[in-house]
Amino acid sequence: MVETSWSHPLASKLPAQVKSAYVLDLQDSDRDRINRTFLSHLEKHEQTLKKNDSYLVITITPEIWSYVAGQVPAWLKVVRLSSYPQALEVTRKHLTAHGHTSLLEYLNDTTVQENIEDWSPVRAVRLVDEMIALQEEITREAREEGVDPSKSEGNLQKKVRELTGGWGEILKVRFADSAKNRTIPSTESDTNVQVLDLDDRCLSLALAVRRSGPVSQIQDDAQRLSDILAGMNSSDPEKVTDRKRSADLKAVLAGVGLRTRLNTLDAHVHHGEAKFKSPNYGEALLLHVWDQYHPLHERLIRWMVSCGEEGSTADDPAVQAILNVLAHHQDDSQLTRVRNEAAALGKVPVAIAVLVGAARDEHLGRRARDFLYAWADNKTLETQQLVVAACRELLEDQPGPALIRLRRVADNATNSQVSANILSAFNAAAANPELTSWFSNAVSEWQSQAGKTSSPAVNLGVLALMSVDQGGLPWLLTAAGPKPDVVSALRELLADLDNYPKVVDAIIRWLRADDGRMYYHVLGLVQEAVADRVGLKALAQLINELSKVRERGGSSAGTQLQDSIGTDPDLGSLPLGEPTA
Repeated sequence: MVETSWSHPLASKLPAQVKSAYVLDLQDSDRDRINRTFLSHLEKHEQTLKKNDSYLVITITPEIWSYVAGQVPAWLKVVRLSSYPQALEVTRKHLTAHGHTSLLEYLNDTTVQENIEDWSPVRAVRLVDEMIALQEEITREAREEGVDPSKSEGNLQKKVRELTGGWGEILKVRFADSAKNRTIPSTESDTNVQVLDLDDRCLSLALAVRRSGPVSQIQDDAQRLSDILAGMNSSDPEKVTDRKRSADLKAVLAGVGLRTRLNTLDAHVHHGEAKFKSPNYGEALLLHVWDQYHPLHERLIRWMVSCGEEGSTADDPAVQAILNVLAHHQDDSQLTRVRNEAAALGKVPVAIAVLVGAARDEHLGRRARDFLYAWADNKTLETQQLVVAACRELLEDQPGPALIRLRRVADNATNSQVSANILSAFNAAAANPELTSWFSNAVSEWQSQAGKTSSPAVNLGVLALMSVDQGGLPWLLTAAGPKPDVVSALRELLADLDNYPKVVDAIIRWLRADDGRMYYHVLGLVQEAVADRVGLKALAQLINELSKVRERGGSSAGTQLQDSIGTDPDLGSLPLGEPTA
């Protein structure tokens, strides 16, 4: 998948490596709008691709395509898709691609085929993940019990049917107009389905988001949802507590108990823990409510974010619930709302986990990364911290896009804390042996692009590389491959010690590296870097700090540095520290 990172399409930014296939997804009506110029330059790019035995497929929405309709050159092959691929075929292709051909036979079940006949490709892909997870779970349980996993195939077939089972009719009944339909005729699938009142609908949604959990927690989540739907601010714990104390609870005792209500909702309650009997009912319920009740989207997002745990990660049920809803409905517009609600509720880790999950989703990924790219220019502290935290996680599996966005934040950082967070992310990239050379090459390219002025991203990148060792030696001074100009980088860092104080510690570490054998080489680099006088105050501070390091003959690095730049009465008036070993 091509990562664009542009304000408008440019053929010059498209990759063309040898024997590669690329997909360019154009969906944003503002950033992805193409014109005749783009198509003209695309022809030259096509010739390069042909020479390299590579291919480019461009997927484009009808809205964006309308801007060039009638202007398409003859060499460009156009295929118009009027419908989605069949869910069954998508499922088969993805199972095969993931190497799980043993699961293909379960798709031959006529019940399964009928259930997924009208599914979208997005839902079909998620079925693949669910089937793989289900097979792994059943195999693990069989081995733990000392049973041959192959004997569980019948159980697996039943579970796959449950995964594909439709809940549409039952949910239509349960979420029908309770004021008009107090008595509902039985359905073919369930003779005991009843319309749910508002409280039970909230309880159902609470359990759907949690998947399982203590009944008291489920009830609290349900009450918070009810409050949010009513327009109350339930984020203030003291107000919530006061409202509970002053509430008239007589109606509670006159009503149905919590366990009974949960049982009526087809949930198991065991040792105080509640869980729906069917593994996919909760997800179907969430999707149904999201699809049927559009005016509630804003408040549902606020509520789901509020359900997130402290320090949320990808495993948080609330995070997964949000991602499942947005991925199923391809509703990336809600990512901005997740960000805003998380900031308002003090649940920023929830937003970080959602954005990272969305960026890794094959359907939401490109648009989630577009949001991170745009937000990287946002001057709001919370937004910059969110982008940095999300991109630091994405460095593991999407280093290219993540580093582009980190660079944008670095060059527009709101304050020193944001810069410190970026340095921490750069340190993680530089310290990863699989990324060190790649990261160094990227910083070198930034330095060339910045020219004499340098940039915060270059300075922080070099500072991160200065912390890396290889075989006990400074990587930046000994490793082969593309590297930034060390002298120029040191000059920029030393000229701004207020913002980059850690460079002094890095230089001292270099002076002491390899038992002092690199002392004179490092001192020479520093002398060259300060030759243009990086600033009197900074130079005096550097000399003072380097006075703590001695070479084997006993002279301090600070004294040698001062001697090398000549006598200066202003420097001489500043107190210098005593050398230490």
